[in-house]
Amino acid sequence: MDDTKNLILDKAKERAEQYGFKKTTMDEISADCRISKKTIYQHFENKEDMFRSLVIRECKKATQMLFAQIESIADPIEKLTQLIQNAVSYFNQDHFISKVLKEYEMDWSLSDKSYREIIDEEVISLIVNIIRDGKTKGAFRDVDEEITAYAGLKLFQSFTVARTGFLRQYTEPKSTGVLIDFILNGIIKH
Repeated sequence: MDDTKNLILDKAKERAEQYGFKKTTMDEISADCRISKKTIYQHFENKEDMFRSLVIRECKKATQMLFAQIESIADPIEKLTQLIQNAVSYFNQDHFISKVLKEYEMDWSLSDKSYREIIDEEVISLIVNIIRDGKTKGAFRDVDEEITAYAGLKLFQSFTVARTGFLRQYTEPKSTGVLIDFILNGIIKH
C-alpha cells in the first residue's frame, strides 16, 4: 500500500475514532491529509470503500500482531490456548477495530466478499496450521482442520465481538475459560 493511501486511511481512522464514521466527511479527511478530494478518489471509489479498506487493514494488523505473539510457542495446545486468551483480551479492549466490529454492522462487498469473509479466511488458514501441527505432533485428534478452525473462530466471535444476550452477563475470565475448554476438548487426543 502506498504512502498516500496509508495517510488517507490514518486520517480517516483518526476522524472515525473521534467523531464516528457517519459524521466523518471526505472534505475533512482531505483537509486533514492536506490533499485534494480528487486524490482521495484516485485511491478509493467512495467513503464506504475507504472505510472498508481501513477495516481490512486494521484487522490484518491485529491478526498479524496476535499470531506474532504465539509464534515462538512450540506446543500446539499451548499455542491455541494462548491465541484464544490473547485474542479475547485484545478484542475486549477499546481498540478501533473492536469498536468497529461491535458497533457497526457493515456488509460492504469487496469482489463479492464482505470484509469479514476476507479476514475470516485469513484467520482460519492460520488456525488450520496450528491444528495441522497439533495433529502431526499427536496432540490433536484427526479432525477436519478447516471445519474445526471455522467452528472455533465462530465460537470465538460469539464470545467476544458478537457477544449478545445471555453471554453479556459473564465476565471475561469465566467465558474465556469455558471457550478454551470447549474448543480444546473437541480436538485434543485423550
